[in-house]
Order: sequence, then structure tokens, then C-alpha cells
Amino acid sequence: MLLGGILINRKWLFSYLGICLFGLIITNLAAYKDEITEIEEHNTYRWQRYMNEEEYNKLEKGMYYIDVVKIAGGAGVKIDEDIYEWNDEILLTKGYQAYFENGELIKTEIIKRKGNSNR
Repeated sequence: MLLGGILINRKWLFSYLGICLFGLIITNLAAYKDEITEIEEHNTYRWQRYMNEEEYNKLEKGMYYIDVVKIAGGAGVKIDEDIYEWNDEILLTKGYQAYFENGELIKTEIIKRKGNSNR
């Protein structure tokens, strides 16, 4: 193959394109992480990174993870491959789970927790 007067073999071309694609993916992941950090830094208090029932009720099927982070004010804890959980802002006995498929929200669930007290 002749490109710009230089003979390029296919292996080199595919290697070059692969490196470019990898760099693009890494750049996008870094930008995504920076967006979450920026959202969390706008909170006055750390507990505002968690979710409350009012925010939970705003979640809709089809939302992307970053949309849920914007509503909650912080990132969820990754429970499984496509499941994230947020603690309740006030109650220690409740949490909120969000299930994603292909990057889109498909299901939400309120999780009841039992305390560990021996009293």
C-alpha cells in the first residue's frame, strides 16, 4: 500500500490504528472520571454524594450512569459488573441500587439493611 509516497505494510497500519484507538479510549475514560470528580467537588458536605429518596424518585429507565451520578451528587459503589449502589444520605438502614444494561438504566431498587448492633 502506498500512502504519501511511503510504502506501508498492513500490519504496521493496523498497529498504528490500534494505538490511536487505545489512546482515544483512555482519553475518554479520563474525561469521564474527571466529570464525576467535578460533580462530587460541588457538594458542600461529603454526605451529599449519597442519594436520598427524592433523588431516587427522579431516576428513569434509559438514563446513563453519569446522569444518575449528576442526580445523586456522587458516584455509586460498584456492586457487580452493571450494578451500582448509593447509601442513603440520612438512614443507615437503606440504600439504593441501580442496574444498567449496555450503559442504560434498566431497573432500580431500594435495599433494606439490618443493623449490626447486639443491644
